[in-house]
Order: sequence, then C-alpha cells, then structure tokens
Amino acid sequence: MKRLYTQPSIKSLLITLFCFLFLNLTSTAYADVAVQEMTTKKNICLLYVEDTTTDLTTVAFSFKGTGSAYDPIGKEGLASMMTDLIFEQTKPGLDRRSIIKRLKNIGVSGGINSGVDADNITFSFKAPTEKLKEVFALLKEVMTHPAFDPKSLDKLKSFDPSASRLATASESEFASKIFIQKVFNGQAYSKPFFGTLDGRQSVTLKDLEEAHKAHFARESLIFSVVGSVSPKNLISYIDNTFGHLPAKTNLPQISAQKIQSSGDITIVPKDTAQSGVVFGQPSLTRQDPNNLAMVVLNDILGGKPFTSRLWAEVREKRGLVYNIQTDTLHWSNASLLSGQFEAENQKVPEIIGLIKGTWKELKEKGVTEEEFNSSKKGLLGSFALNFTSPEGIAQFLLACKLAGLPKDYINQRNRMLEMVKLEDVNRVAKQQLDPELLNFVVVGKLEANN
Repeated sequence: MKRLYTQPSIKSLLITLFCFLFLNLTSTAYADVAVQEMTTKKNICLLYVEDTTTDLTTVAFSFKGTGSAYDPIGKEGLASMMTDLIFEQTKPGLDRRSIIKRLKNIGVSGGINSGVDADNITFSFKAPTEKLKEVFALLKEVMTHPAFDPKSLDKLKSFDPSASRLATASESEFASKIFIQKVFNGQAYSKPFFGTLDGRQSVTLKDLEEAHKAHFARESLIFSVVGSVSPKNLISYIDNTFGHLPAKTNLPQISAQKIQSSGDITIVPKDTAQSGVVFGQPSLTRQDPNNLAMVVLNDILGGKPFTSRLWAEVREKRGLVYNIQTDTLHWSNASLLSGQFEAENQKVPEIIGLIKGTWKELKEKGVTEEEFNSSKKGLLGSFALNFTSPEGIAQFLLACKLAGLPKDYINQRNRMLEMVKLEDVNRVAKQQLDPELLNFVVVGKLEANN
C-alpha cells in the first residue's frame, strides 16, 4: 500500500494481498499471541494485541467487500479513485498537504497508507499512543465527511496507469493483468484494481459521493490494532470517528467466481528481447481442510527459490531463467495456483513444456519424503520472521479476519501444519494438479504457433 492517497502497483498488491495469509509461518517455539476480539458499541469489529514494548500503536483497518470487484460496469476504477480523492480535498484549509503536515506534527511521519484490492479497501498507520485520539479526530474530518474536489477528480480521470498499457508496463506486469482478465472472463474479479481509462473517465462527483455512502459502513469495518492503548479508549476513538457511518453497505453481493482453465496459451505480441509469462490453474480455498497440504505442495512445486522442483528443472539444470516461482493466490470467492517467469523469447516454449512436465510428474508420482520433510521444516521454522514487527502482526490478524479465519489462527496454524502428512500432500497433488488445465499468458516477441 502507498502513503496517504496513491494506489499500489499490481505487483505490490499481489505480494500484499495473495501472500499475506500464506507467508510460510512459524516455529512451535513461538509464544502464542494474545488476541482479543471485541465489538464496539457501534458494532465495529476490533482485534487487539497489547504491546507494551513501544510507545507507538499500529492500526490497520479494512472495509470488507468494497474493493474493485464491486465497481459498477462502465465505472471501473471507482473504488480506487474514491480512496485516492478522500485525501485530496475535504474542505477549505484541509487538503493533502495540510493533512500530511498535521500528521507529521502529531508524529505520524509515515502518513496514512491506503490500498484497494479486488475485495477490500484498506488503511493503516503508526502513531504515538498518546496521540491516537488526535489521529482519529483527523480521520473523522477526512474520511467520514469528504468533499470531493472537482479539479482533483479531473486530474485523476485523465490518469492512465502505466500498468494498464502494453507499451509502458513490464512484460510480467502486463501478463498478470491479461491472465487475471482471461481466467475470470468478464466476471467481477477480472476488473483491474485501478480500473480502465474509459471507466475512470466516466466517474462523476456524484458517483464518488454515492460510492462513499455505499462502501463505508460499520458492518464491513474491521480494525486490527497492536500497541499499549487501553481497549476502552480505543473503542471510544473508533466509535467517535466511524460510529455515525451507515450500519450496512449498499453494494451487490459477489458470488463464487468460475475460473476459466482450458489449457490455452495466449500470446500478446510485444517487440522485446524477453517475454514475461504468467501461468496457473484453479486451487483450493483458504477454508478447505486440505489447504495446508496445498501450501506444502506449492512450496515443493515452485514456492521456494533454490529448492523447488521448477527451480531445479528450469533454472539449475538448464539455466533457462533467472527466477521462476509459484504461489497460491486467494480472493474471497476464488483461488488460484499461479506462477510466473521471464525468459528470452526463443526459450519460452521449452520452459512451458518443462512446467507441464513437472506438473504431470508431481501429479502422478507425488513428492518424496525428503522433499516433504525439508519443506515442512522450512515452513514451520520461518514463522517468527513474519512477526518481527507490530505491523506484521496487525496486518496478519486483519488478513485472517477478512478471510473468515478464527482470531487464534495466528497461534493454531503451525500446529495444524504439523499434522499434515506426506500422504495428504500426495493425495492433494493427484486430485488438484492438472497440466491440461494450465493457462499461460505470454507477453513478448513470439510466433503464434509457438
């Protein structure tokens, strides 16, 4: 997420949104995190972890089910633009510059970060605990009583993000965009986070005002806080700031998204020395009982540099790429097992063949006991690296809540992972991996018959 008013790139959002929940978690030696889950008097959800080691408090909060997937057809980019413009001009004397100045005076030198993904709109900041009341008072002025500025809107309407254009995006970045559009084929999740140029240009001030009312509601608001502020004071700050928002959102529901996986290779011609390639197939949801077995399987398949099957086959043995990696990508209503690489144009067909072959071999023969033990040990042992900061804990707890996982998942995940057996991973490999379902998008200088 970017500071104050800008939107993150597709790549950074993918790293934040899709890897957040499934960063390879922790060792059993890690002490349990004492998570308190509360509901404020205004029915706003709060997850709180006390941290007395610092005088700073970390705050992360999301409006669940309000992201780019909910943009109306023809107004693609509305959620992103609204989030950006909230901080541009709220009333005379309170614009972006004055907001930044006030935040710095309070001690929030990092500003207020914001981001929009397909499912949610999220904000975060870190402030001195004794100044939290002032930060929330500023949030009330800025976020709950916006006066969208027509001049700022005109500037934003004409902004066409470089990631949306073949000529200016990196090959991998543009391949990611096309891949998502292809697998979701006109459904809600096919919309880019930043929208389309036509969609952005159609947005009016009235659209922004109505979107603010429809998106920002107490029902969808979730807070995750790590610090030494008393829960009583925190609840008071939250309710005083957001308690007058509508009780419920006024947005349509999004049903499960059907992933189009026909095994196609889509080529987007670009005159460049190397191609960017994104590939993938449907995967298990976060809530599936076999998901942790899939986490281990992905780690062995392509989730970890230096030790994965794809790394060994494509990079180590043949030197065809600098890097190749896979990950499990999760939305609220869809999941993918996806990967990407960049390579010289003439090498791409061979690499695609190696990927399909690795998929097939794992499906038919499974993983070895040595691979399983090594992967599981690494996944268990890396837990503490993800929670070395209050920000890491706050963001992880928020991501868990947004995913519908229990508040204690941060403590239970590794215990659940320890219970995964070799036969579980191989059963999931046989059931889920299918090289015939792999879709590929290639952006580069290739012939169509490749």
